[in-house]
Amino acid sequence: MEKYGKVTASFVKRQYFPHLLLILLFVVFSGGFVSFRGLESAQAAKVMEMYVAFAGILLFTPLFMPEQDREIWDLERSKRTAMWQLYLPRILLALLVCILVISLFMGLMVRGGGNFDVGSLLLGAYCEILFLGSIGFFASAVTNQVVVGYMIAVVYYVVNIGGGQYLGRFALFQMMKGEYGSWIYWLLGAVALLASGVVVRERVRRRG
Repeated sequence: MEKYGKVTASFVKRQYFPHLLLILLFVVFSGGFVSFRGLESAQAAKVMEMYVAFAGILLFTPLFMPEQDREIWDLERSKRTAMWQLYLPRILLALLVCILVISLFMGLMVRGGGNFDVGSLLLGAYCEILFLGSIGFFASAVTNQVVVGYMIAVVYYVVNIGGGQYLGRFALFQMMKGEYGSWIYWLLGAVALLASGVVVRERVRRRG
């Protein structure tokens, strides 16, 4: 555990810190983009789905950044450590920060006197934002390019604005319509994409 702790700490210091700083700025300046006072259900859902959703992209997409450096990738491949043991702490860290950010925004809306179902919105927001982040994570795993991961996740977000009806159960922005049952599909999709991303990196390592 100590070894993985040091590896994760190095990742945070060398690659992940700028993204955490960006998340901090994202939170600090949120008041200039959204209102937290007296929100009804649809308005509160809009804050989560249209604004806070970007936190998932920012936190999960860059988790493969170290492997873009060929020297680091060759060093990791030379060891017998399974890829999941390397990536799991990064995923858990991103998940923890994501939960904190979502909870903070929810607290601001509750404090602002919002009138909405906190439990349903919180559950849906966790799962939807995790799902959106997992799309960037998986795309980054497949291409080994964080920029491409960001692009694909943002494209998926944009497609949902006008073409969500073509994405079935995995369409975003359902809570703004008053539909809160999609959380299970978002959660299952996120788990599948996160696991698949790790499997992809493991297979790439074996192929050399």
